[in-house]
Amino acid sequence: MGTIVTYPREKHADGKQFDFRNVKTNLDRAIVARILLENVRKWVADPTRDAIFNMDLDMGEPGPELTSEQIEEMDKAGKGSFGHTTIIEPYDLDLYESYMYPPLRMPEKPQIMVSYWDMNQSPVNFIEGRVMVKTLCPDGIESWLVILVPVPNFHTALEGNCWGWPKYVADEMTVEKEHSEVIYEGKPSLTMDFTPGGVDDATIKQLKENGTEGGNTVSFHINGGGMTLLRQGLGPNAPRRGTHYAEWVPGMIKTWIRPEDPCSGLLPPDCVTPGVWQRSFGAGGGGGGGMYKVKYE
Repeated sequence: MGTIVTYPREKHADGKQFDFRNVKTNLDRAIVARILLENVRKWVADPTRDAIFNMDLDMGEPGPELTSEQIEEMDKAGKGSFGHTTIIEPYDLDLYESYMYPPLRMPEKPQIMVSYWDMNQSPVNFIEGRVMVKTLCPDGIESWLVILVPVPNFHTALEGNCWGWPKYVADEMTVEKEHSEVIYEGKPSLTMDFTPGGVDDATIKQLKENGTEGGNTVSFHINGGGMTLLRQGLGPNAPRRGTHYAEWVPGMIKTWIRPEDPCSGLLPPDCVTPGVWQRSFGAGGGGGGGMYKVKYE
């Protein structure tokens, strides 16, 4: 006979559910991951609930909007999430269409979005890359289907896998303005090289309009013997909380994905496309994010 202690009892000494306000270490974040998985699973299985906010965690009341002095102080301290985003026209449309799992369909304009971000959060920081393809959902909204996601730890990989994000755990992840890379099994698996400038005004306008996926991704969650289509957010035209852009630099991004990943075939050879390096943070006054069940017959 034996005992395995996964999470020590003193982490739950007050009998209350752990939430992000309790997180101080990676072990704390792993405990929250377990709770997120359970909460989302229960929500997906409940036919009476169409939405879940903050994954049913108690996040407290939204904070007030930041003052101009607070924003300036955060700017100087280098706060905020930072990284690259670029949109690419698919090189192989047949491969692209293979990701349109029913009830998803081809969008009017097929596109790939690659983003790679350092969330720059304390006390436990997080980095995540995303390769996404635009899809037309059965409710008529175009959203981004996430098809490849490197992350730095197992608990966030497990979270994503359970609601349909194909995350894998990298050896090493680096986000820097000129060159960002993911290392897997000792070799690069995703790289993004940024050169500022070389972008005309019309393209800059398009980059600003496209933004990032911004809470408009979809995925499939296992629900018993079937699948439930989920949207993380309300779609491209949903109201958003205020965001301060400390840096927003247009330029050209050379994107490379290792050939072992099938989605690499979506990228043209020597893939160089307009993109953005940016650093931003929430200016306060907003609520938490939601996930929604996408209805279809």
